[in-house]
Amino acid sequence: MAAKHVHGAARIGAAVAAAPAAAVLATLALVAVLPAARDVRYLLAYLVVLPAMVLAACLALLARSGARAWVGSAVVAAVSSAILVLT
Repeated sequence: MAAKHVHGAARIGAAVAAAPAAAVLATLALVAVLPAARDVRYLLAYLVVLPAMVLAACLALLARSGARAWVGSAVVAAVSSAILVLT
């Protein structure tokens, strides 16, 4: 039986490069849509961004394949960018 090919490098690449950037974009999109004062929104962004980056990196590492990790990060980044553009 042939050994299954594991895409560990692709998942690690997504966790290091794409997932933290997508998490920052998601945090900025959250700040853009919150109905609060500007200083409260930015305080919340500072408090949320680091755990969001860690969560995104962990989820990228737990993905079944490297392609899923990259696509997941790309989807989050695209939706966040669309929210930022539309607000």
